[in-house]
Amino acid sequence: MLLGLHIKNVALIEEAEIEFGKGLNILSGETGAGKSMIIDSINFVLGERTSKDFVRRGQAKAQVEAEFEIKDKNTLTSIEEIGIEADDNIVIIQRTMTADGKSTNRVNGTSVTVGMLKQISEGLIDVHGQHEHQSLLNASRHMDILDKFCGEEIEQCKADLGVRIREYKSVLAQIKALDGDEDERQKKIEALEFKISDIEDAALKKDEEESLLERKMYLNNIEKIKKYTHSAMELLYLGSDEEMSAADKIAQATEEVGNLKNIDQECQQIYDELSDVATSLEEVIRKFKKYCDEIYGDPEELNSIEERLDLIYRLKKKYGSTVEDILAFKQKAQDELDFISHSEEELKKLSIKKADIFSIIKADCKKMTDLRIKTAQKLEKDIEKQLKELEMRNASFKIVVKQKDTFNTKGCDSVEFMICANLGEELKPLAKIASGGEMSRVMLAMKTVIADAETIETFIFDEIDTGVSGKTASRVGEKMATIGKRRQILCITHLPQIAAMADSHFLIEKSIMGEKTVTQVTALDYSGAVDELSRLMGGGEAGNLVKKAAEEMKNHADEYKRKMT
Repeated sequence: MLLGLHIKNVALIEEAEIEFGKGLNILSGETGAGKSMIIDSINFVLGERTSKDFVRRGQAKAQVEAEFEIKDKNTLTSIEEIGIEADDNIVIIQRTMTADGKSTNRVNGTSVTVGMLKQISEGLIDVHGQHEHQSLLNASRHMDILDKFCGEEIEQCKADLGVRIREYKSVLAQIKALDGDEDERQKKIEALEFKISDIEDAALKKDEEESLLERKMYLNNIEKIKKYTHSAMELLYLGSDEEMSAADKIAQATEEVGNLKNIDQECQQIYDELSDVATSLEEVIRKFKKYCDEIYGDPEELNSIEERLDLIYRLKKKYGSTVEDILAFKQKAQDELDFISHSEEELKKLSIKKADIFSIIKADCKKMTDLRIKTAQKLEKDIEKQLKELEMRNASFKIVVKQKDTFNTKGCDSVEFMICANLGEELKPLAKIASGGEMSRVMLAMKTVIADAETIETFIFDEIDTGVSGKTASRVGEKMATIGKRRQILCITHLPQIAAMADSHFLIEKSIMGEKTVTQVTALDYSGAVDELSRLMGGGEAGNLVKKAAEEMKNHADEYKRKMT
């Protein structure tokens, strides 16, 4: 539910704070006063695009903030999925647009993209403007509307059908790959065999490239290795003409400390530790001598490694970025070769599989058709009932569900809403309705019924009462009140019969302040609502009789709503 709306520097609105209530919220005022700016502001904060004219002239930016209380779990989940917390189920959306057309969006203080904002707002408000009912004239949308009434069952059918269609397309692709030209198939077999042989001949091993690179580096540095090992061996073990080796020096030192310990027993521990050092050094020298003896570098081996690496690089360019990728490519090619080589047998299997899946798809489509027809029959009666209550007593409403030869993830149906507005006329598509008043009533009848199927808590009706008056207007007002018992409604209207049903009434006025024109929004009490009803009824300032009629209309409306509870 939309709890409040704060608008600043939007067109003629300098600043407005509106607290909406439950049930039917009426917005009324003179033509051109700025009622549509309220709806434009709501559309803007929900993520819709707008022009630079949206920003009030002379101001740097426009800002709209909307506060929602959300009860629908799916909507709350979609908000949480993009990382936004909704404490106490409250969501505050703030959107700003600068004079040069740049916008920023925040939800509960977190910056979001326009795409994320639209994802969130889809479950918040259902807006029906003066021309929104044109969507009802688009037959391609009729199936989606009908499917809302079919509920979760039809959605599960669509999900199951989607899986089947993906399987079916996969089988068709495999059949196409097998059932092509014989020459093309033979060329493909030869190409696969060449690739497999190319990789097999290389006899690649996992981690081989790394090992070769290590050995290559070793061989490229063999002279340095020999130099460093000889130098180290001299220092450790061999010694030179000028100086003893480390081993000889430690041995001599050990001998001297041994003589010392015979004189002073406190040197015993030093002698023991030095002996351990000598022993450890002998073990190091033994290992190092073994390493020196195994140093070997053959120029032919280096050439062999270079050739092997060149082979691996060539295969990587053709089949994958790593040896593992090349081996995986070979396995995939082998699987494809096996598949094509047994094409006759595989074609038979695939043909049977195709037929089986197609039968399941047909059954799924039939199930969806039956569900739609059953739901359509009930929906037709419900909408006809609403139309009769809206003074279209002879109207007939029909939902035509036909099966097509083709299918997609929605099934194989075409759905179109048909209507006969007057007795004795034939059913025609909704698009053939000439009267705006009839279209408004059809839409309201449908929304009255759809209100029970929708999870969206707030509906906006922007002057959808076009073309209705008198008794029909009273029925439209009653219908609005009925929907308002289950949903929050924001409605812009010029009809007193509808405005009288308001649970909350807001007056939109345009006035001159200094040298500028501003639009103001005022929440009306009972007296103010009666005055506005008088204006809508054409009473003017001197219309005492009209004002009395307005009071009666308001009291009658309040009594009607009390009886509804």
